[in-house]
Amino acid sequence: MNMKRMRGICALVAVLAIPILGLLFHTGTGNLSVFGIDGLAVICPVGALEAMLGSKGIVLRGVLCIALTVALVLVFGKVLCAWACPFPWLQKFFRRKKRRSAVSASSTSGCSGHCAGCGKALPPVGGKRDGLRLDSRHLVLAGALGSSAIFGFPVFCLVCPIGLTFTILIGVWHLFAFNETTWGLVVFPVILLLEVTLFRKWCTRFCPVSALLSLVSSGNRLFRPSVNPQLCLREDGTDCRACVNACPEKLDPHSDFIPECSKCGQCASACPAKAITFPLVRPSAGNKSK
Repeated sequence: MNMKRMRGICALVAVLAIPILGLLFHTGTGNLSVFGIDGLAVICPVGALEAMLGSKGIVLRGVLCIALTVALVLVFGKVLCAWACPFPWLQKFFRRKKRRSAVSASSTSGCSGHCAGCGKALPPVGGKRDGLRLDSRHLVLAGALGSSAIFGFPVFCLVCPIGLTFTILIGVWHLFAFNETTWGLVVFPVILLLEVTLFRKWCTRFCPVSALLSLVSSGNRLFRPSVNPQLCLREDGTDCRACVNACPEKLDPHSDFIPECSKCGQCASACPAKAITFPLVRPSAGNKSK
C-alpha cells in the first residue's frame, strides 16, 4: 500500500472515529479544533490555548492536550497535517481536474536531463520553505490567540475548517439520530465550502495549527526524509527536481533542516530513482557518502 492511500485511510479514520465513537459510547464528541463550544471536547493545541487565554485560567485537559501534541510532534514531526487533517483531502476533492493537470505537468518536467551522465554532481535544488520560517500563518496564530484573550472565547474555532468538518458530521448525526435540526447544518457547510475554494493555499499561508506545529517540529529528529546519494539522479548530473516539484510544502528532502515536512511521502513516491526513504534516524552526511 502506497503512502498516499495510507494517509487517506488514516485521515478518514480520524474524521469518522473521533466524533462517532464519542457519540456511540457517550465519552464526549471529541474534535480536532473546537474547545468549550456547546458539548464539544478538544484534542487541538490551538483550541486549548485559545480556551485557556479566553478563560484567563489553566485547564488540565488543555495542558494535557498541548503536552501530548508536543510529544507527538517532537517524535513524528508535523505528521498531523498530512495524516489526520481532513482539509487537504477536501481541497483535492473540489479541485480534482486542476490538480490532475498540475501533477501531469510536474511529472513531465521533473527531470530535465541537463548534463545527464556527465558524472558531475549537481547541488541540491533547495525548497522555497526549507528551514524555520515565520510567515502569515504565524500572524494568524497570534491573531487567534490575541482575539481569544480579548473576547473571552476561542474566536478562530468558529471558522476553523477542521472544526467545521467535525461539527458538520456531529450535526448530521444528531439530525438522523435525534431529529435535531439547526441552522448550523446550512451555515457551516457554506463557510467550509468557501474556505476550500477561496483559500487554496490555506495550509501554507493561513492555518494557525500548521504554524504552531512547525514551531514545535523544529526539534524533530526522527523519520525525516533521507536521500541516498548513490541513487539520486542529481549525483550523475541529471537535473532532476521531481521530489521538490511533488512536495506540497515546497521542501527539498536533501536539506538538513525542514521542520515544515509533514511526512506525506510524496517526494519518495515521485522520485524516479526511488532514492528517498523515511528512516527512524536520518544518517549523517558522512555515513551517506559511504
